[in-house]
Amino acid sequence: MSDSVESEEEIQQKLSKASEELRKLREERQKIIENIRKLREKRREKVDRLRSIREQIKQLREELKAKSEEIKQLSQQKQSLIQVISEIKKEFEQIKNVEKVKEKLDPLQILKKIEQLEWRLQTSSLSLEEEKKIILKIANLEKKLETAKKLAQLKEKNTENRAELLAKRVELSTIRQRIVELRNQISEKVKIYQQLKNERDSLVKEIEILNNQINELVNKNNEIKNKITEKKDEIKKYRDELKKIKDMLKSRNITEVYENQLKNVNKEIIENKRKKAEEKLKNNKRLTFDELLILYYNDKDNNEQDSNNLR
Repeated sequence: MSDSVESEEEIQQKLSKASEELRKLREERQKIIENIRKLREKRREKVDRLRSIREQIKQLREELKAKSEEIKQLSQQKQSLIQVISEIKKEFEQIKNVEKVKEKLDPLQILKKIEQLEWRLQTSSLSLEEEKKIILKIANLEKKLETAKKLAQLKEKNTENRAELLAKRVELSTIRQRIVELRNQISEKVKIYQQLKNERDSLVKEIEILNNQINELVNKNNEIKNKITEKKDEIKKYRDELKKIKDMLKSRNITEVYENQLKNVNKEIIENKRKKAEEKLKNNKRLTFDELLILYYNDKDNNEQDSNNLR
């Protein structure tokens, strides 16, 4: 009996120790789960930020592409305007060159002189030398007439050209200003683009570190989970052992009580019950608990008596 009590106390101590270890394992696992939750939340925030940055980078690329394309188109317009302005300036130079002619070129007067000379050729009796001189004069006058007509046309167009030149210069200035603005905008956006790229690369590294930390904690959590399962099995084993001991002690107590009761019962009655039990046993019938005890103690008494006889 004392051995059973000591064994029960020992198992009870082991059970208490295992229960305490289980409690600590659960606390440790709870802390790990909480850390995993916090790290995952932190990772989610960084992933959201990374997604936002990538979207901003995409938009910036599109904006930079659009502005570069606009600069390209404006540069082409600028070259066209420069060429038009150059042509207008050439026409101004032509007018200046014509205006340098000292002789006043009146188309009507020149035409009148040509007609007079032609009339003279037709109506006058002239020598061959005189005819040649008149023909040369007519040729020179026709050249002057052509120049006079051209000068008149240029002067007529001069006012229009000046207005057009002013408009083209204003347009050219506007285009140049727009190109400068676009280049400044591109420069600023390139800086932002580079900053976003640096932040993106930094976030990718941070997320990778968080993934490693989470994986490490998940593995540790699985290890502790397995330890908890093992500890539960260990606790169950101790509880089962304690239950067996308690059942055994309970059975012993019942047996001792029943044994004392049997001592006070008439031996003849016990003998009759024993015979009935033996008869049932021979016929393979089920015995009651009382009948089993009677047979057990009958064998026990016989064995003790045989031992005494041997002495």
